Amino acid sequence: MRALPKWATSLLSVVPVVFCFSVSASPCLQNRAAIDIGSGSTKIAVAEVDTCQHQIRKMLYQQQLPVSYNDALMHATDSRLPDSIIGQGLDALKQEIKQVNRFHPVTIEGVATAVFRNAENGQQVVQLFNQQTPAHIRIISQQQEALLGFASAKAALNQSGVKNDDILVWDIGGGSMQMTTWDTQSGRLTPVIYQGKLASVTLKNYIVSLLKHQPLRPDSSPNPIGHDAGDALKFVEFYASNDVDASLKRLIPHRKIIGIGGVHDYSLRQQFADKPDSYTLTQLSTLAGQQVTKGDNELHGDYRATDVSNLLLVEGYMRALNIPEVTLVKASLVQGLLVR
Repeated sequence: MRALPKWATSLLSVVPVVFCFSVSASPCLQNRAAIDIGSGSTKIAVAEVDTCQHQIRKMLYQQQLPVSYNDALMHATDSRLPDSIIGQGLDALKQEIKQVNRFHPVTIEGVATAVFRNAENGQQVVQLFNQQTPAHIRIISQQQEALLGFASAKAALNQSGVKNDDILVWDIGGGSMQMTTWDTQSGRLTPVIYQGKLASVTLKNYIVSLLKHQPLRPDSSPNPIGHDAGDALKFVEFYASNDVDASLKRLIPHRKIIGIGGVHDYSLRQQFADKPDSYTLTQLSTLAGQQVTKGDNELHGDYRATDVSNLLLVEGYMRALNIPEVTLVKASLVQGLLVR
């Protein structure tokens, strides 16, 4: 039998290697990055995603940086985000993208929420971010934000048996609040969404300006809230009772309440000594009673100006809507973006 040419021998030697690689590598797996630009912070994550099953296989990196867009807009005289906060936001975005590029994501998708919907130059700012970075960012409506938050919560739960009408996802940011669940209406499973305007920064500013009668500045803090806590809690409870639609109220007793976003997962969880995965109304009320006496020098972190008022915000809604317990899930909008 004639010997094979040298080139054929070389080719045969690499065939098994190529074959093994094609079997072991999955075409469904991708590294993806996602960005959530909110009213008070910019969050970014990169994950290994199964694009066929729409599941996060492994979270590779997460970061959150404070950027006080909402405070800056509230103090602007022309309803436009000022250049100073735009520059700060762009720097934060570039810093975060530099970190995630280490994982070579195939896409960097992003969304911008409430403050960019409200600012007259919100669209121009997002266009600037897209021009100055490799990210693709778009402004979404509050309804889209609610549905994306719901998808993020389900992705983060990673429990295949959970149905859409088993849970209610409660997402609180700096400038907006969403509660989202699903219900059967006219034979079809339909989303039921509360789109609230009272949120972290808005309540903080209410306490500073209307209860403490202090001028609002970008660095304004209500701490220590002290004896004004009772009035703040009454205001939130009254607001929630009248603002949340009856169609959602009737579903709350039949849903597991899942808290996501910066207020639930970051601000509230970090103030509990044991960093729990859930809390009851009684536990939250006890913690709030302890925290309202503290000034900024007794609190910690980048969000201490809103930490204590966040406790009152959530407590007021829980009282108004008869929510006995909230389960915390580490999710923002990025998880929903990653698995789309």
